[in-house]
Amino acid sequence: MSQNGHIIIDSDGNLEDSLPIAVVDTSYFMSAILAAYTSDENSEAQGFLQNLIEKNGQIIVPQLFWFEIGNVLLNAVKPKKDGSAGRITKAQLNEILMAISALPIYTDLQPDSETRTRILSTALDSNLTYYDATYLELARRKDVELKTWDKALQAAFDES
Repeated sequence: MSQNGHIIIDSDGNLEDSLPIAVVDTSYFMSAILAAYTSDENSEAQGFLQNLIEKNGQIIVPQLFWFEIGNVLLNAVKPKKDGSAGRITKAQLNEILMAISALPIYTDLQPDSETRTRILSTALDSNLTYYDATYLELARRKDVELKTWDKALQAAFDES
């Protein structure tokens, strides 16, 4: 059984109102992941991610997400410009990579011409970057919640 493309039967075969399914952008996702390693991240995202896992939910991301995640992690492990240690160690980087690989993340297919056109139109209409519009278009197309810290992206989603 499904509702708006959402499975509403949990892993035990019980009907649920809706399993948590969301498009999660890099800023929100990485704040959840890095919260366990640094003191400067928001724990709200960590709570959302934990709840999603406990309820057998699903994270949906565009392919772009993985490149952004790689860049955030690279910058987090690199020493700071003043020579001090990065935000995380290489050992923590490996822990994070293993943890991410175990998460219920579905990567959307390569966008076709129609989808790329819709993303560009979304970016123009909502005054977003093409990158941010990729997340917005995906959330709209899948008819699911969008989790982001980006105020302009969240506002554009709330208007849709």
